[in-house]
Amino acid sequence: MAQLTTLESAQASAGSAFEARAGAVVVPLVLDAVTPLGQGLRPDGMSFSLSFSGPAAPALAQGTVALVPAGEEGEGTPVFLVPVGRQGERMLYEAIFN
Repeated sequence: MAQLTTLESAQASAGSAFEARAGAVVVPLVLDAVTPLGQGLRPDGMSFSLSFSGPAAPALAQGTVALVPAGEEGEGTPVFLVPVGRQGERMLYEAIFN
């Protein structure tokens, strides 16, 4: 299972499909980009952002979701997602790991 908790593991998952699970709602997402942000408070010292896109509906509200690689079972990785806008028929989301 892809863990998105380190810069290296997130970079290895760029372009991959995920499911964001928030209660009974499941929204397919694609990890579009992983951006290093420099020195942070994380144990490994590296902050980074994850940029996702998914369908415009249903849109996820700001909050913590479980991200699971598409087609896999399990609890997934808890990630705080923030909707940052819409691009055509796609909703864009961001998560920051500081």
